Amino acid sequence: MKIPLPAAVKPQLIRHFSVGLLYPVTEELCDSRRKAGLDPVPPTAHRYRDSVEDLQKIITAMGVDRKMGLDIEKMEYKFK
Repeated sequence: MKIPLPAAVKPQLIRHFSVGLLYPVTEELCDSRRKAGLDPVPPTAHRYRDSVEDLQKIITAMGVDRKMGLDIEKMEYKFK
């Protein structure tokens, strides 16, 4: 079964499965977080790189990558 994905969502999912965060951590974001008294990088898989591998294992084990048509090794979609 193929899961239809809107074109706007595809790059966000690639980013999420690659770095563990849907939005990019920009210098502006880091500055804002510092000013708010937070660590500059959110405590997500973006900070804990091993978590990205765990995330990829989970989506592969559940077959989410196949259903979306995502080649997890190349981080690109097999179908448009």
